[in-house]
Amino acid sequence: MPTRRAGSAAALLDDGRMMIIGGYDERGIAEGLLASCDIFDPVAGAWIEDGAAPLPRSRWGHGCASLQGKVYVVGGCSLQLDAPSQESFMETLRQCDIYLPKENRWIPTAPLQIARSGTRVVALGSRVLTAIGGCDDVFGRAETQPTVELYDVENQHWSVLQHRLTHPRTTAGAAAIDGKALLVVGGAPSYSTVEVYRVQTAADAGFAAREGEKVADLSDGRMGCQAAVLALPSPEKTYPVVERRCVVVVGGERCDEDVPEYQRIKQLAGVPVYDTQLGQWRKDDIVPPLPCPRTAVAVCVGLARPLMRSTQTTSCVPLPGTHKSTL
Repeated sequence: MPTRRAGSAAALLDDGRMMIIGGYDERGIAEGLLASCDIFDPVAGAWIEDGAAPLPRSRWGHGCASLQGKVYVVGGCSLQLDAPSQESFMETLRQCDIYLPKENRWIPTAPLQIARSGTRVVALGSRVLTAIGGCDDVFGRAETQPTVELYDVENQHWSVLQHRLTHPRTTAGAAAIDGKALLVVGGAPSYSTVEVYRVQTAADAGFAAREGEKVADLSDGRMGCQAAVLALPSPEKTYPVVERRCVVVVGGERCDEDVPEYQRIKQLAGVPVYDTQLGQWRKDDIVPPLPCPRTAVAVCVGLARPLMRSTQTTSCVPLPGTHKSTL
């Protein structure tokens, strides 16, 4: 990447390019706080440094999602405004902003009801965003959130759902199983638990949530991970036939309190895969581990460079979503 980043976020643009937003660099969360946004073109295989307008306010730990051709950035942490640098403290944000790709500019939108960093933002359908969990740092005492907020793009308003997550979670993995269900995986403090969180819409009562469903635990508890949906081969089948919708969990770390301090943090390279049709974790190695362990990652899914076809194959037609890549 043109810029080293941790705690950043990523989103897919309508033209297939990937946008990497904010975070912090090797100087840390204060001096290294970033507002810049780089663009990755998966077809050209090239980065465009500062390829999009910078955020209105530098931040890390924010959530991000694309909806209706726009990119929404939600919450996160930033330094207090209008304070001398030596006296400025980190604060958790309610602020949300929208990126307009055609105009290459950011505009504000309605703030969250609850300040959140480490929240995961997922689009459900064509008009709703969900902000899942997160952490509100209250005068130095971190309060992990069990709540989920919904944003309706037509009403431009966030509302807190009455039903809560089974566990308060921050920096969890979250992805949409379908238009009304989220798979929520892990999160601080190194949970191995997983749940399905279902959202039910009602025209006369706004949005309401149904009871969550328990899913088998991860083999490794993790936080700082991300999750995304990929089309993958069914068990015992191979590429390029990819007819099974799966959730992949990428990166993260585990903190073990019962071991010596220098051994407590372990970054993870394994990529667990959840089969949404079977409702269980796959035991094969359909997705290989990351080349190196990492945490505080950003993940984005889009079409990759088309694969070269063999000259001996004249009737091969790839299924929709055959060529996928994660970033």
